[in-house]
Amino acid sequence: MQNTSGFLPLGHRLLILPEAVEKKTASGIVLAMETTGREEMAQVKGTLIAVGDGCWKDTPTGDWAKPGDKIVYGKYAGLLWDGIDGKKYRILNDLDVVGLEVNHD
Repeated sequence: MQNTSGFLPLGHRLLILPEAVEKKTASGIVLAMETTGREEMAQVKGTLIAVGDGCWKDTPTGDWAKPGDKIVYGKYAGLLWDGIDGKKYRILNDLDVVGLEVNHD
């Protein structure tokens, strides 16, 4: 997956593209920006876009996630970044990642 955000994480930082948050309810009611903003910060899954050069260097198993992997991270972790490509990203510390999402097809 290519990094088009305009941000390159350094050290123990990761760049994540969170899963999209619904902007309206199933019945068609448009949610207020305040509500969707809270939901964006509460999101816990996303795609790993870029990895800093110091990520997972303190763990005995080394690098265990790579760009393109679906990861799960702590609720409200990190900060939001508006990419130059118009997408909203999340910048996290490597220790905020709690696991990988595994597809059981």
